[in-house]
Parts: sequence; structure tokens; C-alpha cells
Amino acid sequence: MTRLSTARPVPDVVSSEAARISTDATSLAESLEKWLGDPELESNSVSFARALELDEREELPAEGIDRVRSFGFHRYFVPERLGGHLRTAEEILMLNRVIARRDMNVAVSESTQIWNLLAWIGGDQEQQARHAATVLRGGVVPCLAYSEPEHGADLAANEFRATPHDGEYLLSGEKWPINRGRTSTHVVLLGTTGNEDVPAKRRQSLFLVDRSQVTSGTVGPVPRVPTYGLRGCDISGVAFDDVRVDQSARLGAEGEGLELALRGLLITRTFCTALSLGTGDTMLRTVSGFLSRRMLYDGPASEIPYVSECLANAYLSVLVAECESLVAMRGLHLYAEEFSVWGNLAKVQVARLVDFNSKALARTLGARYYMRAAEHAGIFQKMLRDNAVVSVFDGSEPVCLDSIALQLPAMTKAHRRQRDDDWRTLYDLRAELPTFDPALGSVFGRGRDAVFAGLPALISRLAGLSPSPDCDADRLTTLRAQAEQLRQEVEALFERVSEVREWQAAQAAHPSASTKTTSPQLMRLAEEFCAVHAKVAALGMWLFNRDHLGRFFADGVWLQAALARPRIHQYEVGDLEPSTARKLIARMNSQRADNEFFSIRTVRQAAPGAHEAGPEPESTHVL
Repeated sequence: MTRLSTARPVPDVVSSEAARISTDATSLAESLEKWLGDPELESNSVSFARALELDEREELPAEGIDRVRSFGFHRYFVPERLGGHLRTAEEILMLNRVIARRDMNVAVSESTQIWNLLAWIGGDQEQQARHAATVLRGGVVPCLAYSEPEHGADLAANEFRATPHDGEYLLSGEKWPINRGRTSTHVVLLGTTGNEDVPAKRRQSLFLVDRSQVTSGTVGPVPRVPTYGLRGCDISGVAFDDVRVDQSARLGAEGEGLELALRGLLITRTFCTALSLGTGDTMLRTVSGFLSRRMLYDGPASEIPYVSECLANAYLSVLVAECESLVAMRGLHLYAEEFSVWGNLAKVQVARLVDFNSKALARTLGARYYMRAAEHAGIFQKMLRDNAVVSVFDGSEPVCLDSIALQLPAMTKAHRRQRDDDWRTLYDLRAELPTFDPALGSVFGRGRDAVFAGLPALISRLAGLSPSPDCDADRLTTLRAQAEQLRQEVEALFERVSEVREWQAAQAAHPSASTKTTSPQLMRLAEEFCAVHAKVAALGMWLFNRDHLGRFFADGVWLQAALARPRIHQYEVGDLEPSTARKLIARMNSQRADNEFFSIRTVRQAAPGAHEAGPEPESTHVL
């Protein structure tokens, strides 16, 4: 058997409203919101009730996936130059955020479309055109087959064989655990093409295999893995037994596989922030909504000071996470060659912000956290379980921190070189960006990071601001002092890099049995760099958008509270001034009441009770 996909042909017909290519990622998100309808409405294809039901049965949410595909979701992963809709990284972010807030099983199952990007990164013109046409016809379900049972994240040790023979490759081996291993139509895999005489980093090549085109040998399934979360996802594997494929299935040059794989991962790690933002929104929305209706001590439970401060802090963390994510999306357009550092920083810190929130919100629910009661039907618990996987996807947190740690010396050298970039383009949400080109990414970023490099310019811009009705002189003085403290913190971290490396060299007399020798001290430094990176991103977003995102954003109370946190993702009882907590809660409640995402800007969610949209016969657009 050569093809074991359970994918079904899906209608690729959408309403004219949904099919149009938006010039604004927020408008595109709102179109998908309307297409999917209110997740509280059980009859909708991607509803909370259906998500929980299928999760309990550990069943792939096929109807929800079909619904997302019928919107044309897959087209946003094909560049416009090849006939698709892909123009901006933020559009991919917002589409995945919309889906993840409803059901991570749908989001994770269908977001494998992101792996089509490897064709645009490593394929030649003919391969790109051919694969783009296949994707646009619908029905392509790619999976990423890198991991092997015995090697985990150590990709250089993989044993899957791809033996060259007469213009073909003979593929043999097993990949596990991977998403969509059994139900994929196309497999992106790493196979060993070099022998022992070839350096380990050049032994593997990257292949894009269409399972329907396999003419000999067998491609078989590896059983599903029971998981803590994502119980409806196809987390399984795929096994190749003497499968012959044409050499045109290889992407890039022979031996270039690891480099191409890492280039792709640096991009997809950044897009993982969309999953965190989506689940983070629903967890906070569910808990805050329930506690606002729960009457205790003669009033709403949300008005209890301890509860109120927890909700305010959780809301603040969502805003900071969004700032870090949005800046990274813009960075993918402007500084793609710097994402060997940046992609890891963003992925780790956004996941940490939402992970800490999930645990704090669970404590705030108290005993209700253990009950799948009618008020919240277990959706908080499901989101908490599902969200936990984000820190594992596309390189676990330790893998990402190790990557940062290994680049700290290069980061320190790069930090000494001053840069005079146009930082407005990076931070101002109104600034036009060049078309997103995933092929520009590099695994050799030489330690450069635009966010850290731009901090002196941000401080200068802050120093030039004048008091305004939205941000008075006292707050400006406080923000300036905090920004200077942030600069000192960043400089101190870079100074500590040399100290830690000297200490690590002194430990060489006590070798480890492992070839992975990155010291815990460097890993700790990497963690701290992630935290200050998010603070700088939030500062930049405020400075360049304060004149058009409304009074709450402009007054800077939220930014002052964020910069005051010693570690940006953590907060404790009593951290917030009561007046600050009240402002944050008022803004959060306003956005919840108005059916908006918890966000620094206005992005409307589906109206309460809204049915999923259907194509209008007189205005349908066949893709």
C-alpha cells in the first residue's frame, strides 16, 4: 500500500467575502471569524461543544478541517507569484489565531499547511510551480517527518536512508512521532544520502514525497500516540519500506537537508506564537466570563481584589505576547536573515507568557478548575492541555534555548556594532512591508537581532516625547526611567556572556558523557534574553503606534506595568497598583463585551449566536 491518507476531498468554494484577499490581516481574521461563526453555538462545525466531543473520542475533527479548508485557508500558504494568497506573515498569524481559539485539534491538524513553505525555500522553479498547482487544487495534507524514535531532536543522528540509484532514491526507515503521520498526502522528510566520509551536517537531504506518486515499495502508518492534549490530532508516524521516488522529489542540493530543515523551523517556530495567542485568548475569556457571572460575597467573584488582580495580570501578559508576536511577524519581512536568534526568542517567550497565565488562571478558578461543569464545559481544561504542546512544537523550549545559548557570543559581537535602521518600519503597524519571502531566512544570522539593536533609538525617541492628555509628564518620566533600566539590564546580560563562557571553559576538566555540553548558566542567560526581548518589543510597539490605537494603549499604563515586571511572563499577588489593575480589567471587560480579541487593537470576533457563513450562489467564487 502506497497511500494511507484519510483526507477527504473538500469543497473549494467560498463566498466572495471570504475568498477575497484582504489588504489588512485584521480584516482577514474577521472574515474567517464570520465564516466559522460563534464557537459557543454547538451546531457550528468548529464549536467548543464539538471540539470537546471529538477530543473525548480522540477523533480527528474532519468536519472542522473541511470548514477551514473551504474558506481557502491552504491558499494563504502559497505565494502570490505562484497563484496563491500569501503576502504577509501576519495574515498567517491571524488565521491560525482565529482557529486556535476554537479548537487546537483543527488548528494543529490543518496548520501543517505551513510545511508547504519548504517547497518555496528549497525547491527550484519547476518544483515550486508544480507543487503550488497541486496545493491550489486542494487536498494536500503535508506532514513534517524529521523525528525518529531513537533520536528525538538530535536530527544529525537520524538513520532514515535515502539511497541514490539511477536517477531515483530508495527510501527506507521510520519517522515518529509526527503530526499527520497517518493521514498526510505529502511527506516532507529528512533522509541520509551521505556516508561516513561526509561530515554529519551534510549527510542528509530533504525530500517532498507525494504518496500518490509512489510506484514501488510501501508507505505504511505507525500507530497513533496517546497524548495529554491534542487528543483528536493524528500524532503518529510513517514508515517507508524500499520506496522509490524520482530525484525530482529532493528539495535543494544533496546534503543540504539539515540546513533547509532548520531554515524552515526558524520560520515555523515564530508562527507557533499564533497558537499561544489563540488558546490564551479563550482561557482568559472563559475564566473572566465565568467569574464575572459567579456571585460570591455579595458580588461578582471577579470583583474580589485577588481575583481581579490575577485577571488584570493575565490580560497584560496577553498584550505583551501579542506585541512580541506582531513585531516578529514584521521582522520576518524585514530581517529574515536574523531569525536564527529571533525565531527562538519569540517562540519561547510567547509560549511562556501564555503558559504562566494558564496556571495562574487555574489557581484563580480554584475547585472549578477540576470540574468540567456546564458553565465552561471543560473548554478551559482542554485549552490548558492543548496549549502545553506549543512549547514542544518545532523544537522544544530546551532546544530553542540551547540554540540561543550557542549564539550568545555572536550576539555579543553583533551588539557592539551600532545600527542606524529605519525602526519605524519594524514597529509601526501602518508601515508598508515588502512581500514575505520565506526563502530569505538563514541559519547563519551572526548573532544579529534588530530588536536589541534598536533599543538605543527607542530610548532616544522616548526622550523626545512631550506630555499629552493621554500620557502626562509623570508617566513619561517613569517610562524613561524604566527604559533606561531596561537598557542597563540588556547591557548587563551581554557582559555576563563572557563571564559565563570563561566559567564554562574552566569546567572542561570535568567532561560530560554527552556531546551536548551547553552549560545551565548559558541556558539561564538565554531565558533572560527572551524576557528582555519581549519588553523591548512592547516598548517599540507603544512608541510607534500610540497615536492611533486608542486611549488605553496611548496612556502607557499597561506598558509601565509590563516593564515593571522583573521577569516579563511571571507575576505575583500584589504586583499591580490597584488603579492599574482597574484600568486593565476595564479594558479587558470592554473587549469581551464587544466581542473583540484581547488585543492592543480592535479585531472583532464572530457575533454571539452567529451561524457559520455559507456560500451565496449568486456570488460564489470558485478557486
